[in-house]
This record gives sequence, C-alpha cells and structure tokens, in this order.
Amino acid sequence: MTKTKKKWHFFGSISCLLLLVTGCALDAYRMHPEFDLRAGSIHESVLITPDVSMYELSSGGRVMLRDDWSGVGRQNLQNAILLDFKNKNCNVKVVEMDTQTAKEIAEVQALYGLVHKTMDQRTFGPHQNMAEADGFNFSLGSLDFILQKLGADAMIFVTGYDQVYKGGRKALIDLAIADSSGTILYYAVKGTTEGSDLRDPASTAVLIRDLLSSFSRMEG
Repeated sequence: MTKTKKKWHFFGSISCLLLLVTGCALDAYRMHPEFDLRAGSIHESVLITPDVSMYELSSGGRVMLRDDWSGVGRQNLQNAILLDFKNKNCNVKVVEMDTQTAKEIAEVQALYGLVHKTMDQRTFGPHQNMAEADGFNFSLGSLDFILQKLGADAMIFVTGYDQVYKGGRKALIDLAIADSSGTILYYAVKGTTEGSDLRDPASTAVLIRDLLSSFSRMEG
C-alpha cells in the first residue's frame, strides 16, 4: 500500500471510530443547489472502482488489512451500486481502463481525496455550519476530457472502510457524483454497526439502499 493510501485509510478509520464508537451512526447526504438542473443533463455515469478496504480486528485489538476480504467487498459494493441505480432508471457503467486511463483515473482519485476531506469536514464535521451558510458547493475542476474518453457525462466515487471483529462490525461508506465540470452534485455518507459485512451481498445491498435512499434519479 502506498504512503498516500495508508494516510487515507488512517484518516477514514479515525473518522469512522469517532462517529460510531459513541453509538451515533451517521446517515446523511448533501446536494448541490443546482442539483435538479445539472442532474437532468446527465445521461450516463461511470462508476470508479470503490476505494474501500476491509479490516479484521483481532481479540487482542490488532487491526489487520485483509486484501482477500477487500476484493470481495469491493465487488459486492460495485454490484449493489449498479443495481440500485438501475432500479432508479439511471444509466451507470463500470469504468474500463487501459494503462493510460488507469493513470488518469488515479490522478482524479488523488484530487478527489483532497476535496473529499474538506467536503467531509465541512458538511458532516465540526465545520458544518460554514457549509450550511455557504451552500454545498465543491468541485474537482473539469472532468470533461476524461469523461468524453469514457463515453460518460458524470463520475461516481465511492470510499470508506469496513472493520469486522468477533461479534460485530463498524463500517463507513460514502458516495459522491461529479458532473463533467467536476462539480460535486450529490454526496451521501452511511455509517453503521448493523448487518454482517461487505463480504455478504445481501448485507451490502441493504447498506447501499440506505446510502442512496435520498437519491431520486438522473435522466436515463
């Protein structure tokens, strides 16, 4: 795992623990003020492979990244997201990457990581009063070039983690949709201690239905 990913997973883990250890699971969303207008012009979105990892917490308190679990969890998340959007009459496809596209997507994901941190702090964290005053308005900068290459006009990012331990779990998943201008139109976060874990397709489907319950549809 790269230094950047380690830092990201550490930040995500701390955020999740702060939200869930107190027993206050997070379930919230935000929309751009022009969501209805902008979303109406979206005809096909591309889903970036979820940047979500699974961890095992041993009885001794040791947290271990499980790559085998993570692969299964990411696939279940991807399947559940595609199905939920399909049920909402939204056209969403999985990104198909060659070497060059993978490099470009990695750069976009790195930028999203920076915006995500600010967005999370200002919309659900200690600075949320600022976001309420200014309105939900965040951008990655233009994504038009890469979206044209992918044959889409919006990009979907999914990040988070799932920590499994004997007798329980703690999970935090968030999803953001950006249009071709890079503007974040929709951002939802779901933290939970319920269900089994992302290795279970049924449990994952329930988590995604809850995560996207506030989302109506984009033009299909």
